Amino acid sequence: MIKSAQRESENGLPWINPVGGLGDQLMLSGVLKLAHDQDPTKRYNLVRRTNYTAILGGHPAIATVGHPPKDAEVLGVDYWGMEPLGPGPQRAFQVLARSFGVEMPAEERLYVPGGVERDEFLESIIPWKSHNVLIAPASDSPRKVLHPMAWHRLVDLLHQSGFFVAQVGRLRDLRIRNAYSLLGLTTPRQLIGLLPRADVVVTLDSFILHACHLVGAPTVAIWGATRNQVYGYPGQTHIQMPRMCQLGPDEDCIDTARNRDGTVYGTPCPMGEKHCIDQVRIESIVDAVKEKLVSGKQRSAGALTT
Repeated sequence: MIKSAQRESENGLPWINPVGGLGDQLMLSGVLKLAHDQDPTKRYNLVRRTNYTAILGGHPAIATVGHPPKDAEVLGVDYWGMEPLGPGPQRAFQVLARSFGVEMPAEERLYVPGGVERDEFLESIIPWKSHNVLIAPASDSPRKVLHPMAWHRLVDLLHQSGFFVAQVGRLRDLRIRNAYSLLGLTTPRQLIGLLPRADVVVTLDSFILHACHLVGAPTVAIWGATRNQVYGYPGQTHIQMPRMCQLGPDEDCIDTARNRDGTVYGTPCPMGEKHCIDQVRIESIVDAVKEKLVSGKQRSAGALTT
């Protein structure tokens, strides 16, 4: 039985069954920390899921990690099915926080138990240059993905502008030509710790987007099937591509109404070459990276003079 997270199970602490991607778990972790800080008596049991303990393990709001009994009540954390998503109070983080009784509006502060640690050995083997870009081209949904040829061209143009480019992600991700590959070499926590080493991170709507917000890494995010007003964060540079299909500006092709059975999320865009995100000008991404680099230097210079 699924019920609101504001109520506790009659048989002890309520259970949370994490669903979604690692980015969803970063949001969940942040919401749980806000709820626990607001009321330290709020604690939960976590259903053991292999992919998620890396983010949620050791959380102060988590009492135990294990397998719930047959008659246990499990709290819903699928924010995409709770309320309509949109800007402002209907942002994904706000909807999830509201379901846990967090005072509104909630500060969208993400959280990793134990803090973020940098892997000095990993950083020492990467051939950094004066200006460094990390790219994260992968997503679990093909509808969020920019065509590989676009990434190949982006890397070439960044190289021509003097940037070192490294690709981060999982071992099974498609490798982008001429990018220094770090695929499969990091755990989620190691990857989070690596992000601040880059001058700019170029990503899609993915775990990396949320991780960049967590550590304050300068970010250029490319959007198509989903909207930055719902999932992106202030301070990030958002390149939002208009829809080439019949969807309105406030609709997503993978929202709950169209992805109720979960099958649409994992399918390619039916628009083919008119896939919205593939209409992006690669030169505009390069320009955004350069602007982000300049603004970052200006902020650093300002901090030194104050």
